[in-house]
Amino acid sequence: MKLKNNTIITELSGLPIALLHRYTLYGKCPVCQHIFFATCGVLICLWNYGFNILHSAATVYVTYRVLKRLGGSSLSVIIIFIFNMAYLLCGYYMTSTDDYDIKWTMPQCVLALRLIGLSFNLLDGQKSEEEIELHDCIIPGISRMFLGFIYLICYQLGTSYIPNQYLLSTEFQEQTFFKRLFIIGFWGHVNLYKYISCWLLAEGVCTIFGLTYNGKNKDGRPLWNGCENVKLLKFETASHFNDYILSFNINTNTWCAEYIYKRLKFLGSKIYSQFFTLVFLAVWHGFHSGYYLCFFLEFVITFAEKDLTQILTKQQKLQSLLKNHPALQILTRILMMMHTFVFMGYSLICFIFLSYSRYTHKLE
Repeated sequence: MKLKNNTIITELSGLPIALLHRYTLYGKCPVCQHIFFATCGVLICLWNYGFNILHSAATVYVTYRVLKRLGGSSLSVIIIFIFNMAYLLCGYYMTSTDDYDIKWTMPQCVLALRLIGLSFNLLDGQKSEEEIELHDCIIPGISRMFLGFIYLICYQLGTSYIPNQYLLSTEFQEQTFFKRLFIIGFWGHVNLYKYISCWLLAEGVCTIFGLTYNGKNKDGRPLWNGCENVKLLKFETASHFNDYILSFNINTNTWCAEYIYKRLKFLGSKIYSQFFTLVFLAVWHGFHSGYYLCFFLEFVITFAEKDLTQILTKQQKLQSLLKNHPALQILTRILMMMHTFVFMGYSLICFIFLSYSRYTHKLE
């Protein structure tokens, strides 16, 4: 509980730290800014994970030495990939329990992707830097953080209304079949708000620092979506499982597409590439069987949807009927949203309860 509270406080502390930097150090001595960032980062990590941050320091140091020695080469990519994944999996093995663990392995799993991605980037070559003018990023950052607070409140209220243990209760078992379907769908959807709220708060802080600047749109307005990890509208109106992939945990999915999926093109099959990318994601999450079953369900449901969509789009009479009757289009959209809502909830049972004995009991 203490570590969970520390995590929430850490998320919220980003705003005052960002504002302090913005109004005292921004655009000034680079060395002073580096010292400020390093000091804040180390203190926050020490407060959350104690001297376990030495694990992160060790992987950063080894990665640096390998890149310094071998540069951007295939050998450096292989060494860094194997080292960081092996270190992370050893950490999972030594620290994992039957519950969702908030330990040093949580930030380490993200750091591992960043370090592996760095080695790929050096191999592929770096793009030239572009000068970025100063834009007002305070309002966009605070707005993003405000959305994070809204989702955090919704998560707290939703999990209070339907806690995990409710799925084990007699009251839940006595509900009608269809009501149980939607209860699990609602439960799973709300549990994702935990991640969304954290991402939105972090994105807001990064925006205030100016780190999320992503050029301008066609109207010349600055874009602040460089670190965007969730597309809220697409997520809340998802009608296909692929909508969740495109709108939820965007940065991790983009990383996997760039550094795993595309690198597997030698297999000669998109299905094989997709399958092994999901296997990598499951391994990256840890050893709990729930991760593997969850991503297997994603693989099966996603390809089932694609096959069914191809079949239905070839039915000219059906497509003509939908085109000429807007009411049927709306009804179809609602049914598709209900489908993704319910099946995502069932898929998340494995992801949230992790161990075989726990999630099979709930699936029954």
